[in-house]
Amino acid sequence: MEGTEFQLSLERLQECIRSRDNDEIENVLTDLDSLTIEVDRWPDGFFEGLERLLREPNFLGLANSWKLFYFITSNWEQVSEHEKARLREVLGEAFDNCGDWMGAFVIGEILGEHYPDEVTLAILVHLAKTARLPARELAPHGIEVLAKTTQHEELRLLAIRHLRELSESDSGGVHREALLSLAKLGST
Repeated sequence: MEGTEFQLSLERLQECIRSRDNDEIENVLTDLDSLTIEVDRWPDGFFEGLERLLREPNFLGLANSWKLFYFITSNWEQVSEHEKARLREVLGEAFDNCGDWMGAFVIGEILGEHYPDEVTLAILVHLAKTARLPARELAPHGIEVLAKTTQHEELRLLAIRHLRELSESDSGGVHREALLSLAKLGST
């Protein structure tokens, strides 16, 4: 029964692509939060349905698409290790494709908090140099979160070094955000 509810929610999110209804995204995610509380694990196939949406440019282009990333991180315990590995790639691809700047902000936080390693640092540094504006300006925040999260001092120092490099960026927004992140890390 509950698997059907989750499937219906995926269908409602798909319908948001056709209807361009941003408010309905929020309604569906509120319902999914309630459904998730009632189960030990998301039903088989549900994460794959979320993943398809997160790879769908027409969904990402909706202003409230970022709330799906927030939903996933709020229910992180539901995501298997295998799914988490796949999700990192999806996050990097979606970073500058969301219809609202909050998408890049939330994605940067998820990457920095849940994947504090050298691979993620490389992804964030790449995004800070190549992502479309204004998303590019939010990559330093993800690096900051990674620096705060990691238990490895070498990685923390490497993240700070990259932030210092980004503070010299020609992009005013990247420059400003890198300086802000360095200040929050006490590394100005």
